[in-house]
Amino acid sequence: MENAFFAFIGSIFSAFADKANLIWGAILAGCSYLFGAHWPLFAFFLLLNVVDYIYGILKAKATNTLNSGKGFMGIVKKVSYWIIIAISFGISVMFIDVGATIGVDLSFLQLLGWFVLAIYIINEITSILENMVALGVDVPPILLKGLAAAKTAVDAAGNKVVPEDGTGEKNE
Repeated sequence: MENAFFAFIGSIFSAFADKANLIWGAILAGCSYLFGAHWPLFAFFLLLNVVDYIYGILKAKATNTLNSGKGFMGIVKKVSYWIIIAISFGISVMFIDVGATIGVDLSFLQLLGWFVLAIYIINEITSILENMVALGVDVPPILLKGLAAAKTAVDAAGNKVVPEDGTGEKNE
């Protein structure tokens, strides 16, 4: 009798595991289709969005500035980040294709979406750390300085690819 019970439990667990693996596989395949091989980077950015929002709420509670309107605008801001990232990647694909059609090399624009995503990731991490500092968490100052240096480096690299003056000539 005891063996039949364990066999029954084993069959239920096996069926659940098979369905869970199928669902997880479908989710991963969907992410790979939508975001390509670098989908974990986009998933990480989504995680940062959620963590930053949570710490923003905690900070607002701690400072007695919790406001549903500000919270809603925070969600709008996070969604807007994703729209800007999509536009950045879309622009690069579209203009590279147009450039190939008219015989102009615009391949440097493939970096546009990656620069935008990198800046937003740095901004989200910085915001999370600033909220933690406001909540009294001891954040090593070198971490904030490192993020500022990373943002400066990404901006500088972006300016080499797409010049800041907008004339189409690279700044030397």
